[in-house]
Amino acid sequence: MIKVALTGGIGVGKSFVLNILKDKYNFPIFSSDDCVRSLYSNKPSLISFVKSEIMNNEDKFSKSRIAEIVFNDQKKLRKLESFIHPLVKIEREKFIDQERRKEAKTIIIEIPLLFEKNLTDEVDIVILVRASDELQKHRVLKRPNMNEVLFNKIIKNQMDVYKKEKKADYIIDSNDYASTVLQIENIVADMEKK
Repeated sequence: MIKVALTGGIGVGKSFVLNILKDKYNFPIFSSDDCVRSLYSNKPSLISFVKSEIMNNEDKFSKSRIAEIVFNDQKKLRKLESFIHPLVKIEREKFIDQERRKEAKTIIIEIPLLFEKNLTDEVDIVILVRASDELQKHRVLKRPNMNEVLFNKIIKNQMDVYKKEKKADYIIDSNDYASTVLQIENIVADMEKK
């Protein structure tokens, strides 16, 4: 089974690319972002941890408030990641085992911090999604409760895209819909040769 990682910074179009890979090519997909959302919904221990250790028992519990806190305090960010990342890894490994039992030929695993967390050894192929700085910023600032200050702090916490490019097997520029779809088509055709 070929494990393909899909990675890239915030707002570069990873979800769009994932949806095409799932809907058009029927690849089994694991989304780390969806996994984290599910964990927040279904893991009371995570919510308790976040409220006590990250939010200092604040009443307002929201993803945007958590982001605001952790991207202003590296110690809290590391503490949150040390709690969430092992939970995501467990779910990712369950997905991989499940797809292996189904004898899937290729699976797609979205891992936004693939390079930052040194997870490249867990996959066979890396696809990096990128967008122009302007488009990335525009996309992110359209999100609810996002502002330029928080966006800049998140970006500073992510590896420079040029360093990521050197480590990726494939790169998708998601600046334009038609071009993105064509790039995905070409990558899938190339992967099928392997």
